[in-house]
Amino acid sequence: MKALKSHLSAAALAVSMLIGGGAAAAADEVPGIKADEVKGSIVFYTNRTDLVENGTYKRYEEEFKKLYPNVTEVKVIGFADYQGGLRPRMNTGDYGDLVLILPSVPAKQYGNFYEPLNDLYGKDDVYFYDAWASDGKIYGLSMGNSVEGLVYNKKVLKEAGVEVPIRTVTDLFAALHKIKDQGKVPIYINFGAQWPLQQWDKYPLVIGGFEGVYENMLDQDAPFSGDTPYHDSLSTLKKLITEQLVEKDLMTNSWEDSKNTFAKGEAGMFYLGNWVIPQFEERGISSDDIGFMPIPGDDSGVLNAQMNHDWGYAVSKHSQNKETAKAYLKFLLEQSDFDEIAGFIPTLLSKRPALPQLSEYLDYKPNIIQTPVNSTTFIEVTNRSKIDFYSGGYIQDLMTAPDFEAALKKLDERWAYPLP
Repeated sequence: MKALKSHLSAAALAVSMLIGGGAAAAADEVPGIKADEVKGSIVFYTNRTDLVENGTYKRYEEEFKKLYPNVTEVKVIGFADYQGGLRPRMNTGDYGDLVLILPSVPAKQYGNFYEPLNDLYGKDDVYFYDAWASDGKIYGLSMGNSVEGLVYNKKVLKEAGVEVPIRTVTDLFAALHKIKDQGKVPIYINFGAQWPLQQWDKYPLVIGGFEGVYENMLDQDAPFSGDTPYHDSLSTLKKLITEQLVEKDLMTNSWEDSKNTFAKGEAGMFYLGNWVIPQFEERGISSDDIGFMPIPGDDSGVLNAQMNHDWGYAVSKHSQNKETAKAYLKFLLEQSDFDEIAGFIPTLLSKRPALPQLSEYLDYKPNIIQTPVNSTTFIEVTNRSKIDFYSGGYIQDLMTAPDFEAALKKLDERWAYPLP
């Protein structure tokens, strides 16, 4: 996958307005769909049990049937434990018509379980086009996407005299010091909660600016202590802590309380994904007071942004009604309001996100870097080295070590010479 420029032309915006506004093309004009074969009933197994319970999927069924009158039923079944619920069915061949791809299914086995979807979209139509690909065939399409960046309180930044977007690391630190001078928490890292520290395992991708950052670690003599994106990421976090630009009580801070602090206007920023925005709103802050921008990775002024995909939609290899399943998949991506409900960036590049903060984020024109899939070798080295990426544990230990640089070199040793 190549890094994609996140830009929306006037023509693309026009298309997105048609899609988002519910103005659908006639059923017999939908690319990749044989309209005369869209009929009968299908079963969709979803992880969104909440949308089953609140009637959202029932509404989708009615909207879909208006487009395709010969469809009799779209039965949606939700699993709270999706993998646990679907995996036993995968062994029987009876797992519905539209499903979500299980992470436990190796790419080389996709063809045994799922139907190719190359006829629905091309690589210039959707994000993560080849995220679920094998032997040139596309078996999955992301149900939605999210990006990582700086979620900020607009009032706090305005009072501190900080202008957005912040395009360099130097300017970021300057902005955080201005917020600190106002008596506010500049940026929460949620050190005590631990899991939010996983952001600093993601930041190397933003710093490096390309998808090969992690795989390159396999060939680096000193991936943690050398002149590498990982070293820059961890050093940035260490500097934030050393200059007291984070919460005061590192080990005892509460994730839930930090959201209240932000909502009350007592904190400036968080480095997280857009998924956190609705959680802040639940604490009473107006959506109009929440901003979202890419985090700078260096002093070049060029912004990079990491995008993550969610679950991948797939059509069952054993479906007896594949055309209807494909049509419903396209309906969910193009004409439903699922993106808005979930707070996602749409999978279609031409479709404008409904969440205003995402529109702001994309308007800054960052280079979108799609999160890569780690190789088997990378996963094996990670497991042998016992470095718990994305959990925050090793980062806590690193930041509290008496000698930071020595601790980084120790990580290099574990990476190159895995412990027994």
